[in-house]
Amino acid sequence: MEKKMSGNSVFKKLSSVPEKSYFNEHYFCDYVELIALVSNEDIVSSSDIYDRFYDDGKINVNSSELNSEEVDKWESRIISWYELLKYRENYYGISYPFIINRKTIKLKHDLNSNQLIYLFLLLNSNLKYIEDKNILTSDFEEVSLQAFKEYLPTIAKIYRFGKSMINNDRYTGSISDKIDLFASDLKYNTKYEPHFFAENNNGDGGLDIVSWIPFKDDLNTNNMSIYFGQCATGKDWVKKQDDTKKFENYINFKSNISHVLFIPYDGRNIDSKFNEESTLSLNLLFDRLRIINLLLDNDTVVEELISFSSILKKAISYEEDIV
Repeated sequence: MEKKMSGNSVFKKLSSVPEKSYFNEHYFCDYVELIALVSNEDIVSSSDIYDRFYDDGKINVNSSELNSEEVDKWESRIISWYELLKYRENYYGISYPFIINRKTIKLKHDLNSNQLIYLFLLLNSNLKYIEDKNILTSDFEEVSLQAFKEYLPTIAKIYRFGKSMINNDRYTGSISDKIDLFASDLKYNTKYEPHFFAENNNGDGGLDIVSWIPFKDDLNTNNMSIYFGQCATGKDWVKKQDDTKKFENYINFKSNISHVLFIPYDGRNIDSKFNEESTLSLNLLFDRLRIINLLLDNDTVVEELISFSSILKKAISYEEDIV
């Protein structure tokens, strides 16, 4: 089955299926959802997904002499993806933008704001297929920030620290300038050496969001809650969970640090446990479900994103042609 794309598409390489271990079913479920999105309310069956994996050479059967065992294995595997998608439909409820049957998936017609956030996170989970991914990843920092604000008490201080397309509202300049101001805000002393950073280093060192919860009317900033957040959109996100720990070498902290990871993935099994649970070592993880649930009452966050008109709306209206 040959596929081609029409119009000014935000997508690329949709015929290339994911290159992940089949143990991590959720990545393949995301691909099925992406194909349902680009099918623009047309039904996508398990057979359609089978054809895509066959066309990409992942199903090793001879077309003139089909290996029934291999076919059965793949049909069963794809059905299990649809079963996990059905579970997603159940636990996301009104936030889920697709209609799932046992062997089919279809994009809903009228999408609410929570379903739009879901699709935004789905696109961030499939950056391999997106032409202009920088806008999406920058907006993902903003969505993560807004979700974190909903999670923390109102007294919390929370700011972007990372280098992104969105102007940081406090920490700017070189990485040493950012660290100096952050330490000053906390009333702590820095302990980094000048040679730690290149002179022209204006990056973020992997730290995207910083937050702390001060005690009301207390000048003593010791032993309070401090959070280091990273927003990871790549499929190697598990390897990113310790990246922010190096910042503990730059400031003489008088408090324990909670390391936080924000991911656009739904990395859950049917029992709702994280599939990569055995590899997790960080303090807090915000995945797709947690982010969406935190933003249930925020009807405008997605429409205020830079990518809303430039990517998300185009992705929803786009339809892949079948030749």
